[in-house]
Amino acid sequence: MTERANTDIGSARRIMDSLAIEIAEASNESIVIYDADGRIVHLNAASDLLYGVMNSEAIGKTAAEMFGASIDEPRLDHMVSKGSCQGIVQRRTADGVPLLVDIRVRSHRDEEVGTDLYIEFGRRADPRTVEGHSIGSQRDWVAVWSIDVSGATTALQKMTNNGGARANHLSAAYPRFVADYLKIKDLNLAAAKLFANEGSPTAVIGKSAYRCWPKNHRDALLDMTLAVLLMTESEIPIIRRIVGADTLTVWRSSADHPSLISVGVTGSWSDPETYWEIAASEQRYRNLIDNIPLPVWQVDARVMSGVIENLKASGIENIEDYLAAQPDLVRFASEAVVVTEINDSAMRLFRGHRREDFLQDVSYLFAGTPAAASRVVMAHFAGGRNYSEEMKILTFDGELLDVLFYVTFPQYPEKLDKTLIMIIDVTEQRRIERQLRKIEADFAHAARISALGELVTSIAHEVRQPLSVIVTDADTGIRWLARDEPNLPKVKSIMARIMENAHRANEVIRRIKGMAVKSDPVRDSVDINDIVREAALLVRSESQANHIAVTTRLAGGLPRIIGDRVQLQQVVVNLLINGIQAIAANNSRTREISIETGQSAEKITLVVMDSGGGIQANEIDKIFDGFFSRKADGMGMGLAICRSIIGDHGGTIWAENDGARGAVFRLTLPIMDGS
Repeated sequence: MTERANTDIGSARRIMDSLAIEIAEASNESIVIYDADGRIVHLNAASDLLYGVMNSEAIGKTAAEMFGASIDEPRLDHMVSKGSCQGIVQRRTADGVPLLVDIRVRSHRDEEVGTDLYIEFGRRADPRTVEGHSIGSQRDWVAVWSIDVSGATTALQKMTNNGGARANHLSAAYPRFVADYLKIKDLNLAAAKLFANEGSPTAVIGKSAYRCWPKNHRDALLDMTLAVLLMTESEIPIIRRIVGADTLTVWRSSADHPSLISVGVTGSWSDPETYWEIAASEQRYRNLIDNIPLPVWQVDARVMSGVIENLKASGIENIEDYLAAQPDLVRFASEAVVVTEINDSAMRLFRGHRREDFLQDVSYLFAGTPAAASRVVMAHFAGGRNYSEEMKILTFDGELLDVLFYVTFPQYPEKLDKTLIMIIDVTEQRRIERQLRKIEADFAHAARISALGELVTSIAHEVRQPLSVIVTDADTGIRWLARDEPNLPKVKSIMARIMENAHRANEVIRRIKGMAVKSDPVRDSVDINDIVREAALLVRSESQANHIAVTTRLAGGLPRIIGDRVQLQQVVVNLLINGIQAIAANNSRTREISIETGQSAEKITLVVMDSGGGIQANEIDKIFDGFFSRKADGMGMGLAICRSIIGDHGGTIWAENDGARGAVFRLTLPIMDGS
């Protein structure tokens, strides 16, 4: 053996920790690893069986020195230029027995050592193949992952140390929770092509190994990985299982790198359903998600499915109370449920640039509305198919957006690792709605001012009358005080009447100001009867001036409603003014307006009836339309605004005729929720 060969032996031992060596030991196919000079640095156990040569005997030798010279042996310069080659070569075993070997050689770069390696895969060739009469040969494949388990070790220790009621319910979910802390450090091309849908192994470095394993072996490989992870140094750190036609192997890389564990899967292409078909199916599914023109996330929520099953099995029925007592469960859910796929629309919505930034736990989806996470957990616990709500999201550049959030939970026997989330951006729509509400509020304010303008004579009378009384009483009081013997009891009575009329005038001004001031709507608990009384007082002078009686029949004990007092008062005032004007214009002999309140089912009802002759049949469907008016100077906005206000309060309003007597306006409003 030359001095250079001796040097290569030392290099080979330093390279023993590389992924290339791990691939070799996981395979039942002969694998020979060469250095950049074409000298053997490692043979696996399958090569020993094929050639009868031990690894220690082969290190430092060339293929020609080890297996005999052959004209069809791949040349080093060819491998350097092409990076790969394959074919049938004639070799000899250690005993000198000739054999045909079907080989494939691929180049590999060991980043730790900075050395180029050449990995040769070989198996005994079928003579019929060589002769050109092959009836179909059976070939094996091997996929290998090198996994960094440091994060999994930390997470497992943290979960174990937490204890308490939460840990008891989550114990069955630990393996799957830990799964996403198993990060890929390296993998071979077969693993990337077959199970990661990637053309280059480097595209999945740092991702969850669990999600890049064969789906039918994921749980088995996870159990084996955790078992190796928990093995002591005195135990043999390797586990192998045969599942169907596949061989699963998990082993610790080396004592020098305790945080690295290797996983290998070897299978046959002769399976009826090959992994290539599975990979193609997965690619079609990914293409479908990518082509949906809405932001879509695929998440794996199986961890929470296990937790929810445990909670139900332990007798938990009220999940809302349980979450209030165990708030950490929501945080756990956000961290344990992970995104496995997204489409380009999702990246654009969150303004992200790298797909890897999205393939993490789902907590970033709830950063804008943290309380939504608990509501999704409650929906999952309830067992429904879908859940939706309107919420806010926080984009990666810090902007809050209004969105509609939809989640579809998989149902058995569907694949439970595919929960779909769809998010629709409605920020612009909500902005336009806010602008429309502002415009409506401006129109409503204009309509109130218009109504006050129509009542200006009555309002002036309402204010002038108490002011006149105040002036008269003040003058009388001064005279009583000016007497030689002031009549103090009489003066006190006059002062009391002055105060009463001052309060009366102030109340009139307050009601007018409430109608006239422009302010944003304020929703509060209100009594519909109080609103009717105030509206009737506002139009009292107008009705008296037109000799119209306004009567009220207000039901007692009515539940309160949620609404804006000024807006609802505007509706009643508008209906009363319309009734007064209709009676005056029709010169009706019966001159009365009645207002009734009541309750029907879960709603408050209000009815305004007048004796103004009614609404023409061809106009009854138009009176709530904007800018429709039969008055020459009318804006045509009064009833349209009334309908808008009532609709915004969740109620309804409509009109009908009471025979030939007059019009009837009916409206309903929802009763305030007792909670």
